[in-house]
Amino acid sequence: MSDLRIEDVVVIEDEEACELAAELADLTGESLQVAMIMALRAELGRARARKERDERIMAITREIAMNMRDPFRAVAA
Repeated sequence: MSDLRIEDVVVIEDEEACELAAELADLTGESLQVAMIMALRAELGRARARKERDERIMAITREIAMNMRDPFRAVAA
């Protein structure tokens, strides 16, 4: 996936990102690292679900468009 190694360090320079990460760690009782991993996994899950939903919508849209070009295709199927 990436070239990151265990030795690599993530530095958050954005003040809001630091505050959000600290608040999440405080609310969950997890370490900052675990809280960030949890948040990234959750957002990645939502992004994957959105992508999957969008792909399904596009497939349905293509099918509808094909049926509009050949209206008897849907009846015959």
